Amino acid sequence: MNNEQAPNLFAGFKCLLFAISALMLLVVVFVPARANAQDKTEKTTQTHKDNTTDDKVYDVCEQMPTYKGGEEAMMRFLSQVTRYPQRAQEFGIQGCVVVGFIVEKDGSLSDFKFIQRVDPELDDEALKTVKAMPKWNPGKHNGQNVRVRHSVPVGFKLI
Repeated sequence: MNNEQAPNLFAGFKCLLFAISALMLLVVVFVPARANAQDKTEKTTQTHKDNTTDDKVYDVCEQMPTYKGGEEAMMRFLSQVTRYPQRAQEFGIQGCVVVGFIVEKDGSLSDFKFIQRVDPELDDEALKTVKAMPKWNPGKHNGQNVRVRHSVPVGFKLI
């Protein structure tokens, strides 16, 4: 009986020795590799400025951009500058053109796009009017001026 227990005990010892050896091998190989990867990450973040937030365009931020003088001043500007195209008046074309744009960090407007179109002549007039807008008060996020997507409706209604 003692002879049968000795091989089983030896087999269990070999299995335990193999498991410990495998674990040590994993530690020796992967721990330095992981530490090296962390060192590289730390070095790159220290030497390179994070440019991802510089050009990010926000849809919503802590302080949204505003037209200088407020909504009322913007509506006054739109009504004074927008001209109803003659052909559109003759054909009774009316509607609301929505123009989207980005308010840049300095308050200037860029990247104009139509969100809602009505008629080519009304669309062109709305775009021309929005492009003529003065600088806005820029949006802010975490105390920094940021680029923010915004839109303005330009209405055309015959009376």
